[in-house]
Parts: sequence; structure tokens; C-alpha cells
Amino acid sequence: MSNTLSIETAQSTDWKKILKKRFGDFVALTFPHRTRDLFANPVSQPTGVRDRAIMAHLKSRAIALDQQEFFEKLHADFWSGEGGAVFAQNCDHRFEDVFLAKQKVDFEALKKVWSAMQARHIVEFGCCSGLVLDYLTRNLPVVDSAVGIELNAAQVRMNQASDRFDSRVKFEHADGAQWLLGKGQPKSLFVSNGGVLEYFRRERLDQMMQHISINLPGSLVFSVEPVAADHDWARNKGSVPFGDELSFSHNYRDLFESNGFRVAHERRFEFDTWQMVAIIATVRA
Repeated sequence: MSNTLSIETAQSTDWKKILKKRFGDFVALTFPHRTRDLFANPVSQPTGVRDRAIMAHLKSRAIALDQQEFFEKLHADFWSGEGGAVFAQNCDHRFEDVFLAKQKVDFEALKKVWSAMQARHIVEFGCCSGLVLDYLTRNLPVVDSAVGIELNAAQVRMNQASDRFDSRVKFEHADGAQWLLGKGQPKSLFVSNGGVLEYFRRERLDQMMQHISINLPGSLVFSVEPVAADHDWARNKGSVPFGDELSFSHNYRDLFESNGFRVAHERRFEFDTWQMVAIIATVRA
């Protein structure tokens, strides 16, 4: 197992990172107005030496000060822009290489819980090209509706124009948390597959899970997310930036249990340099 996706990697201070940080600190001090602008509206793929240096400074500072909202904005900028579109074009193979090849056990567990809960609706946050959502819609019994929520508008348009999806599958361009609070309904299966919740700060995830558990009875969550290899859930309930992306390694067991869910299934598996955690959580009766 590679340690690339670890808390230690994100917080390491080798000489290259030290020099990069010091240069970034100097540039940020020299251009305070631009630094304030980039802190308020972070850019995931900065151009030019100045902006790259300032963003390096801001990332380092955000780790030290636990500024989770900064990272959430940074990730949203990436996924809503060209970076998110390129990812979708290059990573459809993960449907077969990860979901179909490595998650059969999780899907079989999901079918049992879905049937026992008698849920009727599927909502996938960060649905990307919609392959997992379409598979769930076709292979879970008695699905009335399925909605894929995606932050990248170009991807949503491509999905909406395609004729390969089951007729029950629809797509919407929206922020997942805002959509849930406004349109979520009871007896729903909420899905995050392959790394979606890792880009939300814990405060917003708590808000989402509390809304489901309090206001949407008969619902469940199927979450498959990467976590840091060195994140000890028994010792650390917090959410910590990890790996090269500086997404969040959340304590998903605590996220669900502290917000009114029962964990019905939990399993860890590895894919390339990722350690993944698959969880099925149901709203407590």
C-alpha cells in the first residue's frame, strides 16, 4: 500500500516543500490584495509564478489553521471546471476496475438493506458519467426514480444528451448539499461512490446527514470513499487533509453514527494507491 494518500504526506516538510513554502510566504506578503482574493476564491489550477506561489502559501496555511472551508472551495473550483470534465473523460474505466471488480460484496449487502428498507428513490452525489447510477437503477428492485447530482455543468449536459441510460435516470447540475436540503425525499438511497464526500468539509456533511436522519425517514446512505492510510478512527474523529489533493479523510463511522444512523455494513479494500471504505448506513427508526 502506497503512503501517497496519507496525512503524513500532506503534512510532510521535506526541503523542496520548505523552499516552496518560504517562496510562497514571500510572494503572498508582497501581493496582499491578490492573496486575499485567492483565499476568498481559491484556484485549483493557477497559472503564472505569482498565483502558484500564493496558492502554495494558502494551502500550507490552511492545513496549519484547519481552514476546511478554503479546501472545500478549492475542490469545488476543480470539479466544476475543466479539471472535473477531464477526469470524467479519463476515468470511466473505474466503473469496471473498481465498482464491478472489487465491490460485489458491497453491492450484495446493499441489495439486502435496500429491500429491507423498502426504499424507492436513488440519488447519487457526484455522479460523473452516470455509469454507477444507471447500474444501481437497473439492478436494485423496485426503483421509482434516480437522480444524478453533478457539479460539472458540461458533464451534466453530456449525460442529459445521452440515450444509454435507463428512462428513470435523470441528471441535475447542482451542489449536492443544496440539492439535498431543497429536494431530498424520504425512502431514498443516497450514494457517494469513489470519492465525493472527501471534498466536503465535515460541517457540511453533518448538516446533510442530520437532514436525512431527521427529515427523510426510511432513507439510507451507500458511501464508498478514500481515507488516509494513517487515519486511526479509534483515536481521531476529526477530518484531516491528506494525500496530494488535500481532500478530507473523514471518520465516516463517526459521521454516520453521530448523526442518527446505524452502520449496517463496513468494509475496506485497496485500489492502486487508494485505501477505500465502503459503508451502508441506515436512518435509525
